[in-house]
Amino acid sequence: MLSQEKLIKEAENAIKWIKEYVNKTGAKGVVIGNSGGKDSATVIAMATKALGKENILAVSMPCNSVSSDFEDARLVTDTFGINSINIDLTSTFDTMENSINMAIEETLSKESKINMKPRLRMTTLYSIAQTLGYLVIGTGNLSESMVRLYNKMGR
Repeated sequence: MLSQEKLIKEAENAIKWIKEYVNKTGAKGVVIGNSGGKDSATVIAMATKALGKENILAVSMPCNSVSSDFEDARLVTDTFGINSINIDLTSTFDTMENSINMAIEETLSKESKINMKPRLRMTTLYSIAQTLGYLVIGTGNLSESMVRLYNKMGR
């Protein structure tokens, strides 16, 4: 476990890196998927500190989600005073699932349906970012990376 001093230093380094990277690319800001969970809240906090609240757009993307997730996401954006939008992906998910099932004349596997949601969310974030001249900041954590539990680029 990191000492508080080391943890603060690591956070400062990450915040500095975010600021430098966004400035180097010339992006106007960043877009972050906001689930209301610890990972997205941490990334939102660090990005806000690095870039200022006016350069952050948080996107909540419920997809057959429970309402408490949206409430948690709203609490995060209110706490940091950042811009946010909500894009409900439920009908998109349902339409896509039905279209695929009909085309392959099979029912998608449980794993396929689980992975469709983060893939739809990433497509949404990248579409917004490209349109606004922003970068996407992912919210995955080290343990997820270590076991390759992520869906960026369709994995």
